[in-house]
Amino acid sequence: MAEIPEKKDNKMGQKRDSSINLDELAEKWPSPFVSRNRFEEFSGGLFKARSMNTFDARGDGINTRYRRGSKIFYEVPDAIAWLKSRTKKEVGK
Repeated sequence: MAEIPEKKDNKMGQKRDSSINLDELAEKWPSPFVSRNRFEEFSGGLFKARSMNTFDARGDGINTRYRRGSKIFYEVPDAIAWLKSRTKKEVGK
């Protein structure tokens, strides 16, 4: 039987899909890179830029990161792989 994702209202009263497919994040992202300061937007609110900074400082962040001036950014496939390693699907009872 196909899983029907639950729809929830967002702040604007629109329905949004509460299921998550991390591979779709890469398809929707308009660039091959994601900057740390836009990681919250990229991850759908799962991780904030400040959290990414902490993960990186502890050595638990995305393995490959780049710097251009003061900007830190990651390759999208690496970001997706990292997100997958940090999330798990829970099945309802």
